[in-house]
Amino acid sequence: MTIEWDERFSLHHELLDKQHQELFELANAAQKLDPNNANKEELGRLFKEFYDYMAKHFKEEEAYMQSLDYPLLEKHKKFHESIIDGMTKILKEKKGVAELQKSIQMIAKKWLVEHILENDLQIEKWRKSITVTDEDVVSFL
Repeated sequence: MTIEWDERFSLHHELLDKQHQELFELANAAQKLDPNNANKEELGRLFKEFYDYMAKHFKEEEAYMQSLDYPLLEKHKKFHESIIDGMTKILKEKKGVAELQKSIQMIAKKWLVEHILENDLQIEKWRKSITVTDEDVVSFL
């Protein structure tokens, strides 16, 4: 089950959207591996790459939230920490190829898609609520 990037995931932030798309690609690459032919080292490397990229992305996303004075920043950071902690636990456990692949599928669905849809899109709602556009300026001319 691959998960395709969709505009509904967009935060309208070029870097963060690009990073989200890359996370989807990494998750999909892991899911497309045939557990009968993939070896544990290959899947472990992909999982580690996914982990490292996600950690880097979270730092960027948190900096963006801070720049917006996002009121749920601390709560959002805790979500990020729990994801990283969960991934760290998975990396430390001795798992076979099928178990690692199943873990990545869970991460892709629960942590990536649900996190973006349920939490990251709240950042965009906040940004929109504090953004002033030309339409917001009343002309007296």
